[in-house]
Amino acid sequence: MLPAHNRPEELIRTLRSLTQQTLPTTDFEVIVVDDGSREDARALVRESAAALSSLNLRVVRNEKASGASGARNQGARLATADLLVFLDVDCLAHPDMLAVHLATQRERRVAASGYTHGREFTPETWDLRIGGEWNWESADEVFAKAATIGLLHDPLTELLAEPRPSDWAFFWTCNVSVPRDAFEAIGGFDESFDVKGVEDVELGLRLSLAGLPTVFLPASRALHQPHPRDRHTELLRDRRNDLVLLRRHPTLEVEAVCSFDIVNARAALPALTAFRDRLAPEAADTAHLPVLPRATEILAGAESTLLIGAADAWPETLPAPSLTVGPTAEETPGRSYRLLGTRLPFEDGQTDVAVLTDYWRALPEATACRVLDEALRCARRVIVLSDVATAPPAVPDPELAAALEGAGTPFWTHTIALRREFHQFRFTALDRPAGGPNAAGASRAFTVEPADWPLTHLSGITH
Repeated sequence: MLPAHNRPEELIRTLRSLTQQTLPTTDFEVIVVDDGSREDARALVRESAAALSSLNLRVVRNEKASGASGARNQGARLATADLLVFLDVDCLAHPDMLAVHLATQRERRVAASGYTHGREFTPETWDLRIGGEWNWESADEVFAKAATIGLLHDPLTELLAEPRPSDWAFFWTCNVSVPRDAFEAIGGFDESFDVKGVEDVELGLRLSLAGLPTVFLPASRALHQPHPRDRHTELLRDRRNDLVLLRRHPTLEVEAVCSFDIVNARAALPALTAFRDRLAPEAADTAHLPVLPRATEILAGAESTLLIGAADAWPETLPAPSLTVGPTAEETPGRSYRLLGTRLPFEDGQTDVAVLTDYWRALPEATACRVLDEALRCARRVIVLSDVATAPPAVPDPELAAALEGAGTPFWTHTIALRREFHQFRFTALDRPAGGPNAAGASRAFTVEPADWPLTHLSGITH
């Protein structure tokens, strides 16, 4: 099944590659959903009818684009086979691609993701880094040549050699297969992703929850044809859709994928899970909050409160938090989430006030800053507590800090800046100690705002 939105040359090349499969063309059908392309794909196919005559090919057209999820679901509904293979319009199929998917699915029902050469290249970067003459009309020649070029090696080959539960995050529809009945049972692609990006990962997650793990098939290969693309916009769009994913599935595993990127999350998840399980509520509660008069006054008057930490010792005299987030939180849909807080499944400005307890002390500074930034996004006012918990952590959790030292920085920070130091915030004292450094009055509260911290190029430094 190919969803097609523009890319006319790539579409015809991809269809030609499907005529060259080792699996007989009588054993599979090809469905193209032209999703509002400028050029009608039906006319393009008619112009190449002789070259494509061996295919059992059906092309349907939407005059108005429905989006990648809708187009794929439409193609799946039209399909008659028991196995669905999704291939992007710009991905040439290796002659063995379909045969490998079929053999794999006959052996075991899985969400199978094939190997894809050159996913990130544009024509300019292809010419710069690879170059040479490529006969895009011959799949055999293209894949034989690609196999000799190290830059086209898919690093997922090694990364995914040892399966892990979070491998659903690598279910990318460049080249994937799934049993039809499993796809239909979970409702197909989520069409509320109104722009492309992450919708395939979300499907992989639901397939995993339904018992179909994602497996990687190095022998089922495709090659992404380089074409003009706006990588900056793609990165921003994916981060927007990360939040859609987290709202659908607010779990620690999904939060880690959205916060640290899929490769880093894969490495860090065991440490994140262990930290969640060993953090004591007493390290993150609000036991001494009543001694802070200005903080409690603000919270008493708030229409809605987001608590980031532990609600165990929340004062009975205050309205209960509208939302609670923290590693020790009881999971209650719509109210309480057992998350780190580095990515929150809430709308911008959803609550009046966010309160961050001494939980921040258990986190490495860069991670605590991620939590602060999310609190500032989701609340109109943020209060940070210090020495208010029953047993505030003395230092950041060493095992968590070690795990996130290498995995805590997502690949996309060259496009989306993250605050990583407390210097990037302004902390204003709200309540100061009243009973000496060792008394409960040593508890403190601060309001916090982001400091002006623009990124500067070296060429922009004049003095």
